[in-house]
Amino acid sequence: MRVALIVDIIRQEEKLIAKALDTKQVPYDIINVGQEPIPFNKGLGRYDVAIIRPVSMYRALYASAVFEAAGVHTINSTDAINICGDKILTYSRLYRHGIPIPDSIIAMSPDATLKAYEQKGFPLIDKPPIGSWGRLVSLIRDNFEGKTIVEHRELMGNSALKVHIVQEYIQYKGRDIRCIVMGKTLLGCYARNIPPNEWRANIALGGYPSKIDVDSKLEETVLKAVGVVGGEFVSIDILEHPSKGYVVNELNDVPEFKGFMVATNINVPERLVDYVKEAYSK
Repeated sequence: MRVALIVDIIRQEEKLIAKALDTKQVPYDIINVGQEPIPFNKGLGRYDVAIIRPVSMYRALYASAVFEAAGVHTINSTDAINICGDKILTYSRLYRHGIPIPDSIIAMSPDATLKAYEQKGFPLIDKPPIGSWGRLVSLIRDNFEGKTIVEHRELMGNSALKVHIVQEYIQYKGRDIRCIVMGKTLLGCYARNIPPNEWRANIALGGYPSKIDVDSKLEETVLKAVGVVGGEFVSIDILEHPSKGYVVNELNDVPEFKGFMVATNINVPERLVDYVKEAYSK
């Protein structure tokens, strides 16, 4: 078999995946879509699997689409990347299948957003449907802060950033939970703990990982959520609601796993390569 490792920025995760491919003696090519064009060409069919790793959601989405057109199996699929890359599409799919999500209102104009604030009540969360690492996710405590956020978002060029997901603020245990799923298997979960002088738990913002035990309800919620979006190698962020229990906050189709490996001692790249070999070797 031959693997295409699709990247735009080579981070530690991509280096570790390449190292695991070397260690497991799997032939592969690194294709940087930030530097090289990818044609609609059956020649791409020389690859059995394309591991999709661009940081840019749109580069990941379009690269997956081009490789799928040539008959290459992509991890993740174009459909899964499209759903996971847009939080509104994610929530739609989850809610339709009865999977708990934070109470959310979608607002598509400044006036509608201010009405959503009134309906939800403060404090609340406002975030756009696209983005990662906690960017543009706002904790809003009153109407003055809300109006400022709305005004600033209206100045942004990307139309998606002018759409608002208005959510309940779930402040419980000072952490969230990140899990990684591969195929139909839950590799594990860990807590991302909120650092001082911050309200978000993202590792990129200083959140620090710690190990947790996975109970049956958490595993059930995670596997069901990943199943309905069609993800194959996905991380999922879980919030713990004081009355609702586990709620799904988002899914990530190009999962980062540095913090996961520190907390769980699970070698994610090696598990990924083993999975690819077992599932897709001809």
